[in-house]
Amino acid sequence: MDTETLRMAPLRRIITTGALGAVLVTGVAAPAHALDVPPRPTEGAVQDQADLLTPDQEAQLNRLIGEKNSENEYIRAAVLTVDETQGESIEDYSRKVATDWGVGDDGRNNGVLVVADMGERELRIEVADGAREVLSDRDARNIMQDELEPGFKKEDYAGAFTNTITEVYDEANPQAAADREATSNMWARVLLGVVGVAVLVGLLSWWRHHRQRKQIREQADREIEQFQREHPDEEITDGMRQAYYKYRYQNRKAPGLNDKPNRAKDADGIEHEIQYAPTFRSWLPLYVMYPAVYNGSAASSAGSSFGSSSPSSFGGGGGFTGGGSSGSF
Repeated sequence: MDTETLRMAPLRRIITTGALGAVLVTGVAAPAHALDVPPRPTEGAVQDQADLLTPDQEAQLNRLIGEKNSENEYIRAAVLTVDETQGESIEDYSRKVATDWGVGDDGRNNGVLVVADMGERELRIEVADGAREVLSDRDARNIMQDELEPGFKKEDYAGAFTNTITEVYDEANPQAAADREATSNMWARVLLGVVGVAVLVGLLSWWRHHRQRKQIREQADREIEQFQREHPDEEITDGMRQAYYKYRYQNRKAPGLNDKPNRAKDADGIEHEIQYAPTFRSWLPLYVMYPAVYNGSAASSAGSSFGSSSPSSFGGGGGFTGGGSSGSF
């Protein structure tokens, strides 16, 4: 080997090593497959990419979420259906979509995203950290097993989403939150001997409130059943039933002579006084004429369409770290 060849050998090794390093670095730096996040709903809170719902069913689900957002500040929910999750697990996919959409209120992290993947037949209730204070993973699992999975197995998709969303909000209502907070702190308070009596009074108050709501609901059911017996050709939808429940909760007794009547706006934005209807029979004609006024979702001048007066489910929320529950069908 001549002198020139010996002199060039180290240079070749450096060039070869550098080229190999560049290849390795290039391989490491190659971008991973980016998730194609579905677009956030432009109206309402439902993105039905898998076409599981009719337009009317989707509108009803949007109205339900809007009404619940007006009643309950603890939860902001949204719904997504897809044909596939692009190779992601249902948990990772739901977490990324919920974060990208900003489900929930900024700073409160109170978002909940309900996802259905029709390709893998998987379901997910993704719960942000703030919402987990009033909707635990066990609560989400119970709702998954009791409402979402059974509905999808029966292919009653609208019913499954309606029942799931209703349970999510009802389980996380302000009274439930107060009750859970009192329960979680009860033993510490008893040991400290500071506010044991206050806890008992609070629990008693909650029990009375819960019993009263149950009695109102049972009475409403009896009135509806009687009306259906007398008018067998009249169809009473679940939406009507839920609207009457809420109206009855807000109008438990006739207003006094000096009481100022509540007011609400109809679908055209015209404000009306809310008349007192003592029975389902007297309430139904009012509801048929002005459903936005007599649906029980507003005790003041507020409409019923999602987005016009209801808080949005997309307020820049975050805190999706894996809370919730998964299921299949």
